[in-house]
Amino acid sequence: MPKSLEEHAENFDLRHEDFNDPDYLYAVYSHMRENAAFAHTDFPFLSTRDDGAWVAMRYDECYEVLRDWETFSSNPSGDAAQQLPGDVVIALDPPRQQQLRKVLNPYFSPGRIKQLQPQIRTETDALINTFIEEGRGDLAMVAWQQPGIVFFKYVLGMPVGDVLLCIELTDTALNGATEEIRMTAWGGLYQHITNAVTTRMEQGPKDDLIDVLLAAEIDGVKLEFVSVVSNAMLLVQAGLETTASAMSCALHYLGTHPAERDRLIREPEIMSTAVEEFIRFAGSIHGIPRTVTKEVELSGQKLCPGESVVVNYASGNRDSREFPDADKCILDREANRHLGFGAGVHRCLGSNLARLEFRIGLEQVLGRMPDYTASDAESVFHGNSVTRGFREIPVVFTPGPRVALD
Repeated sequence: MPKSLEEHAENFDLRHEDFNDPDYLYAVYSHMRENAAFAHTDFPFLSTRDDGAWVAMRYDECYEVLRDWETFSSNPSGDAAQQLPGDVVIALDPPRQQQLRKVLNPYFSPGRIKQLQPQIRTETDALINTFIEEGRGDLAMVAWQQPGIVFFKYVLGMPVGDVLLCIELTDTALNGATEEIRMTAWGGLYQHITNAVTTRMEQGPKDDLIDVLLAAEIDGVKLEFVSVVSNAMLLVQAGLETTASAMSCALHYLGTHPAERDRLIREPEIMSTAVEEFIRFAGSIHGIPRTVTKEVELSGQKLCPGESVVVNYASGNRDSREFPDADKCILDREANRHLGFGAGVHRCLGSNLARLEFRIGLEQVLGRMPDYTASDAESVFHGNSVTRGFREIPVVFTPGPRVALD
């Protein structure tokens, strides 16, 4: 029997089966935000601390935790510290974090990413070509495979044939039924990335992100091999899971809201604004932990050194204190300082790439199947996870021609 809002709010567990309902989780979040700025959970998603974790639920508190890296450290504690060995950019604080990020930033610069537009469009069209003539297909396939193909082929430099395996391993590592299954998948993914990096070292440079990591120096010292592998693994997970989940939600929303779909076709000038709104509305992370370094009180909640605080980006992005009509998807929402890409020193490294993949994915789908519709009853949603999205989006539309690929 499903739990009530009050029962979930009392001890929040993101893995609970109730949250496979696309909307129920946000109803729970709303209840929790009204109760307090912080909630407590015995079941933090990405760690197994004996004392659980605090969860920042409101926008202002999420932003403050992300901004104040000195009080809320990205260095993990407990078991989480063992999951990504070496210096990993997401698990470091300045100045080391800034030094490593300085190495990676140029590879994700707006100018460099903009040059990928033709390739992203071609890869998206190639996926659509596989079903466009039939007048039916699964848009989840486009959402999940396009970011992986683009990232592996044009950024990271890993074989495109690895995409489906890495999606499966990442998904199992996050959502496997038991801790043993999840850790086995983490290990499998780590070994796969280790093999890829080792192969690259044997083959020689190819001017991609693995080469950047292999050549990276901080204070004249090269990154250790384990740090190269761990950062590549982090980038694989981020490049596959987050953009794909957000895009799947956007494609489903437009397929079940034909007036909104038609408006976006009719007013292409609002596409960039709409992408930001989709990221706010349904595309953000549901919990990244920080470790408290010193005693502090925030919005009436006392936090002690060593405690874990989970930043719930998704809840913050639905906070009506920051976003009027926060539970509505408003395609031309102008004031939109969402947390979908984080904030502060750890703001998402790949945000430029994610936005471009997202925008082109929507443009190609709307341009080539403008009357597509999706069915809520037939779509498959996976929601009890730190990222949420549709795994199947069966759609029907007027058949169209395959297009030539550059």
